[in-house]
Amino acid sequence: MNQNTIDLKQMLFLIHDQKDMEANFILDEGCTIETENPKPLIKVLNYLFNFMAQFTEQPMEISLDLMSDSYRLTFLSFCDLQEVPAISDQLADALNDYNAAFTLTNHAGQYLQLVITFKR
Repeated sequence: MNQNTIDLKQMLFLIHDQKDMEANFILDEGCTIETENPKPLIKVLNYLFNFMAQFTEQPMEISLDLMSDSYRLTFLSFCDLQEVPAISDQLADALNDYNAAFTLTNHAGQYLQLVITFKR
């Protein structure tokens, strides 16, 4: 099957355009991945937009950083959560297909942060 080059910045904007939510973006250029099937990644990113947005009334902060050995995608929601909410068990497996992993951190009463690291 043919590999497709996916621009993560463009993908984030396309998903965001389908949503009725405010977000602040700081996105580096040049964050691309090669994949045969981008649809599962689109579903994962859509899920993460929805997951993170449900905890805040403020605009979500989304950043994409071009690192020397990886791309780092960060979703930040300012909220007053005291405990980390449950996230889909399937997320780690879905990201693994794109050579990526995530961490979810709750700074109780301040913000919830989800970071995805795509290895290059």
